[in-house]
Amino acid sequence: MSGTLPALPRTTAVNLALVLLGMLILLSLYLLHRSSTQDYQQQRLLQVEQSVRSLSLTQRELVNARLHEVDRSLLTLRRLSEHSGAKGDELREYMLSRQLSSPELLDYFWLDRQGEMRVRTFDQPAPVVADRDYFRVHQHRTIDQPYLSSPAWSRMHDPHLFIALSRPVFNSDGVFDGVLVAAIDVNVLAEELGQITEQADLTTALLTLEGELIYRMPKINLQPGLMVAQVMQWQGEPPDNYTYRGAAPVDGKWRQTAYQRLDDWGLLVVVTQDLEAVLQDIDRFYQRESYKFALMALFAVLALVFCGWMVQRQRRLDQYMNAQLRESHERLMEAQQQAHLGHWEADLSQGTLWWSDVIFDIYGQDSQSCQPTLDSFVQAIHPDDRDAVLSLSVAPGPQGVVDVQHRIVHSDGAVRWVHQRVREVVDEQGRRLLGSTQDITEQKLHEEAIRRQAEALQASNDELEQFAYVVSHDLRQPLRMIISFSKALEPPLSQLQDASVHEYLGYIHEGGQRLDEMLVSLLEYSRVGRGGEPVSACSVAQLRDEALIYLGPEIRSSGAEIEIDGEWPVLPVSRNEGVRLFQNLIGNALKFHAPEAVPRIRLTGECRSDLWLCRITDQGIGIDPAQLERIFKVFQRLNPRSAYRGEGIGLAVCRKIVQRHGGEIHAESRGSGQGACIHFTLPLMTSEESSGA
Repeated sequence: MSGTLPALPRTTAVNLALVLLGMLILLSLYLLHRSSTQDYQQQRLLQVEQSVRSLSLTQRELVNARLHEVDRSLLTLRRLSEHSGAKGDELREYMLSRQLSSPELLDYFWLDRQGEMRVRTFDQPAPVVADRDYFRVHQHRTIDQPYLSSPAWSRMHDPHLFIALSRPVFNSDGVFDGVLVAAIDVNVLAEELGQITEQADLTTALLTLEGELIYRMPKINLQPGLMVAQVMQWQGEPPDNYTYRGAAPVDGKWRQTAYQRLDDWGLLVVVTQDLEAVLQDIDRFYQRESYKFALMALFAVLALVFCGWMVQRQRRLDQYMNAQLRESHERLMEAQQQAHLGHWEADLSQGTLWWSDVIFDIYGQDSQSCQPTLDSFVQAIHPDDRDAVLSLSVAPGPQGVVDVQHRIVHSDGAVRWVHQRVREVVDEQGRRLLGSTQDITEQKLHEEAIRRQAEALQASNDELEQFAYVVSHDLRQPLRMIISFSKALEPPLSQLQDASVHEYLGYIHEGGQRLDEMLVSLLEYSRVGRGGEPVSACSVAQLRDEALIYLGPEIRSSGAEIEIDGEWPVLPVSRNEGVRLFQNLIGNALKFHAPEAVPRIRLTGECRSDLWLCRITDQGIGIDPAQLERIFKVFQRLNPRSAYRGEGIGLAVCRKIVQRHGGEIHAESRGSGQGACIHFTLPLMTSEESSGA
């Protein structure tokens, strides 16, 4: 163990500390400057985003109200024609009155089942419109729903760009008997609805879900079939409510854009604001903050230079302590630093060794009769560890600390484990080693026990992997053969008159299918926590929204009402299992409700000290309070399979996911028909996890 390094003079160390302090101050000022500018930028952009979002919501409501008003007029016309026996002149009179009150209505007309006009408001010769989509859609689809066409040019002497809102007409036998159409002038509609964005830096537009532009304010040279690239880039349907900043696809300017979807009409409302003025304001703020940062940094540098000059002026007054005081101080500091350990000191120049009374006990020696030496210290090291310990080198100085764990042998042959920390000190008295010794035998025994348990657990996991493979492959293969051959027996046995044979075959087939589904469910349960994504910082709001996207068909088909409230933080969660957790719990709330009722589900989140609590509450069929714990067990069902599908594995998977992440899950219900609440907790991120994320 060797190595020398001259000690730095105290004044040099102080000057170095001043330099480091100056760097820290400058870094703090820079971070403050950066934080201030970023906060201002985020605040300004957030204001614009909120403003544009509000305008888009208003525009959506205006468009929706106007289209519903036109649709109601079509329903009124249809009632007049079907129930009151109104003649063509009366219908035309009503159409003209509607046109007077609604300037955007270009024309009303009534097409018969062949597409020829019965009644219309224009006096010009009737054009041929049987090939228009607003007629063909209703002709081939007998569902009583309104239809909104894409933009097209009217076939009149003075063509207008219009969109058509149509409704089918049926005779008394419910057979398709024609179409009522309201032609809406796109330019007039744009001027009426686009007034909320009259500022020079705002635009509003109406598009179809496929991305075809219906109108834009301020006006542009618009032709039918003009597509907007941003909407076309989406896979599937665009989101209901979406904002982004970027280059606008129409004019290429950098804008804040907000989309709002009108599901009733298959339309998108788009509102944008030009960000040029906002970005210029952000640049001016950045320049002002930069000047402030430069002045503060200059003041800090001058102050540190003055402090350095004062340190140099006082350098002769700062003397080292005498050798004996420094030695006592070092021993005191070592004792304070390692109060729970034995400590020792070896003088390499003189070959002497001193250690505290605790080390006598660790080495199994008598402090009264035994005097420690370097040779006795070396001889006490276990022979198998001796070469490795002696080959270690210690760099001089307070930072040159060596940690080593090795075995020692007592005089009675007992083997113990110790942890040594050693550092070298070089001064005018020579070279010395200062060290501490801790008995870690119990810790090593514990580590060995943990290692054996880990090996046993790994072996158990390997067996579980093999079991999962057998369930998914080997056991399902003969089961599929049973199902297949039971089906193959149906044709030759179909001629038998014995009804019990067919009944038994049905039992075989149904039981095999059910057993196959149970095996697949059991495989899913066994795979939780194995082979999936590792735990990482995930936004539970994103996991929740992804689960809602997967459940979209069930939500739309059932008309479910879902309310979201509370806090949705970032947590350490495995992403795939987090999505599966929300999907299973929300899916259960969608499934277990009365057939005639609309599912109403409330999702709430709440942060409590070091835990996050999530509640999923429904107004469904409820749970018997005596069965609340049973629902989390594998293959446990409280309702007949004929009423509600499933294998009784979903909540068991949820409990396994929550427990794997260090949380708890429980259920609450007042009984049948009273709804239920599933609530679970997950640990919040620690400060170390947050800084690492």
